[in-house]
Amino acid sequence: MKKVFWLGFLILALDISAPAAQAGDNRWIESARTFLIDAYQYPFAPALEFDAEAVAAAMQEMHVNTVRMATMGKYATIQGVRFSTHPDQGKRDLLAEMIAACRPRHIRVVPYISTGHRLAWSMVTRDHPEYAQQLSPGGGPHRSHMYAGEDHGTVCWNTPYRQAFLDLVEHVVRDYQIDGIYFDTWKAFYFYPEPRTCYCPGCREGFRRASGQEIPYHRNLKDYSATELETIERYHAWYQDRLMETLAEVRRIVKSYKDIPLIYNINDPAKIAAEDPRVIRNMDAFLYERGHSMLERAEGVSLARAAGLAIWPYIGSYDNWPRVVHNGLDFQQEIFTTAMFGGGPIISQPYAFVTQPEKREIVACSFRVLDENESYIQGFRNLPQVAVVYGYRDPPDHARHGWWWNADVRSASLGAFAACLYSHLQVSSVLPDLLDQPDKLGQYKVLYLADIPSLSAGQVENIRRFVEQGGGLVASYASSLYDEQGRRRERFALEELLRVRPLKPDSALGETLDNYQALVGGPNDLYLKTRPETGAPLDKWAGQLVPLWYYEPVEVLEGGRTAADIVMGENSRPLLPGLVLSRCGKGKTAFLASSLESLYIGNNMLEAAEFIKSAIEYVSPEEQPYSVEAPECLIANMTVRGDTRVLHLTNWTGNKLERNWTNEYYLAPVENVRLRISIPAGRTVREVKALAGGTFERQVKGNSLEIFLPRVEAYQALAVTFE
Repeated sequence: MKKVFWLGFLILALDISAPAAQAGDNRWIESARTFLIDAYQYPFAPALEFDAEAVAAAMQEMHVNTVRMATMGKYATIQGVRFSTHPDQGKRDLLAEMIAACRPRHIRVVPYISTGHRLAWSMVTRDHPEYAQQLSPGGGPHRSHMYAGEDHGTVCWNTPYRQAFLDLVEHVVRDYQIDGIYFDTWKAFYFYPEPRTCYCPGCREGFRRASGQEIPYHRNLKDYSATELETIERYHAWYQDRLMETLAEVRRIVKSYKDIPLIYNINDPAKIAAEDPRVIRNMDAFLYERGHSMLERAEGVSLARAAGLAIWPYIGSYDNWPRVVHNGLDFQQEIFTTAMFGGGPIISQPYAFVTQPEKREIVACSFRVLDENESYIQGFRNLPQVAVVYGYRDPPDHARHGWWWNADVRSASLGAFAACLYSHLQVSSVLPDLLDQPDKLGQYKVLYLADIPSLSAGQVENIRRFVEQGGGLVASYASSLYDEQGRRRERFALEELLRVRPLKPDSALGETLDNYQALVGGPNDLYLKTRPETGAPLDKWAGQLVPLWYYEPVEVLEGGRTAADIVMGENSRPLLPGLVLSRCGKGKTAFLASSLESLYIGNNMLEAAEFIKSAIEYVSPEEQPYSVEAPECLIANMTVRGDTRVLHLTNWTGNKLERNWTNEYYLAPVENVRLRISIPAGRTVREVKALAGGTFERQVKGNSLEIFLPRVEAYQALAVTFE
């Protein structure tokens, strides 16, 4: 009887004939609500406790529509591959079990392919020692402990591991009915200790043939000479090329059997800008393993979507208690924040939901809303309005550090994104390479360079054309003041647009500026103060002092106009230009000498955000597509597809401005929210729908749709269709 059941089970789970997904229908990844089932810990280690039917039942109840199911962790979970299975597994094929449990419930299955990851120590030292990295000539792999159970050992791509990996990929994509395929990070030297070398025969002989050199080896890092370190860099480049050849072969194999998306772990947003472009070219979607703050979650999802990439960010994170659901309403906010910016939420450590059904509503209530409104998610993109260039790397000697807050590239670009978001401006985080793509740059109304020091000549020219053609530009602090090698320039590369030049203060001014410094770092008792008749919306700052942070001394060139001065607290004596406005062609520019964005992300100072908002509104060629009358904790983002716009609202009350990964169990509602949505010229409102249900009032006034929401709990969205 058992044999008959197993045969029927395999017929249901395996797919020999037709792919699960046909060409052109891969947009489902944009609305995926996913369980992540990894096999590095419970319920796969130390003992095997996995129950596919119980997982699928829990997913169905929680409105999960996709599972990312491991084919390997410490051990393989499937049969027919050259990797060891768990001692408790016997003849079980856990991927087949998962597919069989999911298919009747219409849950998609995306297998996880361990990619260069460490394997069980017994596998790489006893069962398949030929896969192992060699830490030294003739030595063995690096050993480490990850989660409960057996230790891990490192592998090398230049061993028989490569072919075993390719065979595993082909087996999975050919023989199982799957909807996508997920890889760990395509990273050379995964978990290798410095200097990240391997001395297996494949590495030594391959590098010798390619370069005529030997891979240097010393027991201690300090013993490597400069010449030997250069040789190791060449070895790293050679190894990366071999890995990219493997990646290209993997894509060929997958696409030869099924037109399904290839997804992989890019870890966090900073990795996108620094990633080998060959990896990005061969992948269809990405996963963020690190969520960090709620703000960084919004920024990171926006960044990927603006680049045209589908993205799955973790909901929650790996922690030390995989058998307990201890998260509260923070899960709801993470889910809705991910979805409202276009990401697919993936629950990072979900198996405890299987054994604790009373905790499922935490996720189910959020996924239920997304499930009922998939048609307002798939195919939608974030409406381009203000583009904040994502910055993450400082030139040497650029960053300034105080006791409490800093001024650097990362804090400035994150602070600019935050200032827009909390001020209810429609904002996108964009990669620096947007500046190399004039057509895509031209979709935005305002470009914001928040302390982006290094720009190429081509980027400078594209920015100039963007402004000439009517775009608005806000640039702050040291933007364009460094070359591509990180060397400080004598003049701003954007001088023609910004109409400012770096100023070396004379002795008297220099002495004054030195005197107005705080012991804790940064300027002391210095402020921005607007001049009379600066023009709306900056004129609302007349007579007010705006706190100043680290600043760049500049002088104003012909064509520039000082709208705000850097002044002393005593008598408001002007010292330097603080905000300089200018025009170029049809567009306007604003140069902000101070890194107010870094100040804002450091202490959430309202004046800093509102001043930044005024500068953006001044240069913008048109009004914002919506306005929100609500506290800053109600975060807004607008998405668009065809004639429909969706204004998403997520409630960030709680500890969102305090600590990362902090649980919370009470969510204060936001009440009496008033929205104004611009009606495109020549259109009328056909339908308005509240995606999370509830009551609202609406009326059309001129070219605006005005909406009143009595109450917003965790999330609400208004879908407006025009005709």
